[in-house]
Amino acid sequence: HPVDGWSARMGFLALCVTALNLGSYLALYTAYSKANKKLEPDLLLEVLFLRKGLDHTLVELNKAISLAGLTNLCLAPLVGSMRHSLLWHAMLLLWTHSAYSAYKYYGTPHIPRIETWQTNPWHDFQSSDSKVKLSALKKLALVLGSMGQLLLAFSSLFATTILASVGHFYTIELDYKLNLKVRPYAFLPFPLAAIAVGCYLVF
Repeated sequence: HPVDGWSARMGFLALCVTALNLGSYLALYTAYSKANKKLEPDLLLEVLFLRKGLDHTLVELNKAISLAGLTNLCLAPLVGSMRHSLLWHAMLLLWTHSAYSAYKYYGTPHIPRIETWQTNPWHDFQSSDSKVKLSALKKLALVLGSMGQLLLAFSSLFATTILASVGHFYTIELDYKLNLKVRPYAFLPFPLAAIAVGCYLVF
């Protein structure tokens, strides 16, 4: 059937886009040295061949997977014929990222323990203690990330989904001085998100 053939082709193209997306983050993000400010292929080989152990490989893959999922989410409204497939791939990537991050980071400054959420977040943001302020920021990041994933089910709130997801990425990566210190290729989702939200609202 022609419609089935078209859907199959779009599904395959979406899979290719997702694979290229993830591959680009491995090549241009994972292989980038913050210290030397340049691409170093050995950094990628360390991850792929577990040269620094399984834990290091999983941590780096988790970062690439999260960025690929976020980028897929931003690309979806720009390619209408592949939109649903790209969204589905984005959900799978982001769910994987969320599950691993919860396992790896719960109880650390990245994901504060649940009992610490009883404090007043507004007071925490105003605290002079940088650790308390950073903890409040990470809680905000987790709320935004959860909102982004939950809102994926509602196409009418697509722009809000992208903004919440990008907001999560931005806030989770801020340090205690509120500096965003990520490798250059990780800035890609920001302009994509702006374009995606703009197109979604206009068209």
